[in-house]
Amino acid sequence: MPHNDLPHAEMVAKSEEVRQVLTPELYAYLISLIPTPDRYAALHTRFESSLTGYLKGIPEQVKECEEARVELNQAITVINGFSKAVSPIDPTVMNKFNVAPKPATTAAAAPLVAAEDFKIHFDKQGQPYSSVSKLAGAKGYEVWFCESDPSIESNWNFLTWSTNCQGIYLTGLNRTKTNYLRLRGKRGNSLGPWSNLVVLPSV
Repeated sequence: MPHNDLPHAEMVAKSEEVRQVLTPELYAYLISLIPTPDRYAALHTRFESSLTGYLKGIPEQVKECEEARVELNQAITVINGFSKAVSPIDPTVMNKFNVAPKPATTAAAAPLVAAEDFKIHFDKQGQPYSSVSKLAGAKGYEVWFCESDPSIESNWNFLTWSTNCQGIYLTGLNRTKTNYLRLRGKRGNSLGPWSNLVVLPSV
């Protein structure tokens, strides 16, 4: 699950893992992997200088050129990767290195589908919450409820919205009545079909 989809409590735990690993020593090592301007200039010069001999077919220069290209390509990959990594903070960095943004995936544009495993669970305090498998392309999930005949569309009302597909708490229900619930995925103004119907018995 992407970290931006994690519940707050899990996000704290994930962040603590990173905090424990990200020591000053590791940070310094990570920075050392990024080519300095002088290092990159040297890699570029080495490759450029060996290219003439490569084109002439001089054996020693062919080997030198191929090795230089491998090192230069590694440096370019690291720099491009770093520019993409910092793009959430400063998207202009990618433009400086002419790194094309990742194209939208077909899943994001694909039609939303109906969930088939919408379920209700209870926490240790007996509070109901729901879950469903992540729906491809969905940016959020709507839960609706009904206290009477679920076959009549006008009986349904919006209950809650969540960007997470797990741990969606069902607060605000009248638990003295039987509640019928259903869920659908949402992406912008696009709404997916309804999930399977689940029943929350009265207490």
